[in-house]
This record gives sequence, structure tokens and C-alpha cells, in this order.
Amino acid sequence: MEQRRHPRLYLHLPIRFVVEQPDTHASQNGQGILKDISYGGVFFRAEPPLPVQLGHVRDFSFFLMPDNQTRCELTHFRAQGLVRRIDPPAADSTAYGVAVQFRSALRMKDVTTTMTISNRQ
Repeated sequence: MEQRRHPRLYLHLPIRFVVEQPDTHASQNGQGILKDISYGGVFFRAEPPLPVQLGHVRDFSFFLMPDNQTRCELTHFRAQGLVRRIDPPAADSTAYGVAVQFRSALRMKDVTTTMTISNRQ
């Protein structure tokens, strides 16, 4: 039985992410699939080259990508995290799995939602 501090929400959502090194502010971005999230961390899949290595502490920004063009709802969250695990690709994929433990629990002030609704056609 899992002993986790925060319950997970299992998903399969396309994301865009930015990974920034805290001391130099150098950043890399990419796209992937968000597989699960909790107040304590995330697990996502991304194609190589990966912008992180095991043990890195980085500032992460994740943008959930809208699924259609007529209604755009963009959710963004930001947190500093430790890369706890990198899983190799499954046999039918080239995407690596990246597990990030947030340095402090995600709070509502870390999440921004912007919604734009266009006229129906």
C-alpha cells in the first residue's frame, strides 16, 4: 500500500513545460504528457533530450494545453522541485517518465487559470 502524504490525481493531459536552473536562470522548454499530480509532486512523460537529470533541483512551470480552439482555458502552475526518478521509455514509446517532488506543497497561489470563451458559430 502506498504511503503518500498527498493523494494523486491520475491524468493524461498534454502539457508544455519550462525548466529553469535556480542560480543561473538558464531555461529549457519542452512538451509532454502529464500523467499524475498531487500537492507534493508530478509525474510526466517527455521525449528526449530531457531538460533535467536525476537529483536536479529546478524551477518548473507547467502549462496545460487547451484541447480545442473555440474555448481556451489555460492552467499554469509553478513550483521548485527535485527530480526523484527518471523512468526509461516503455517498449512502445520513446518518451521518458520524470518524477518531480516539490520542495514545498503546491498552493493555490502557485496555480493560475486563464479562460477565454469565443462566440458560438
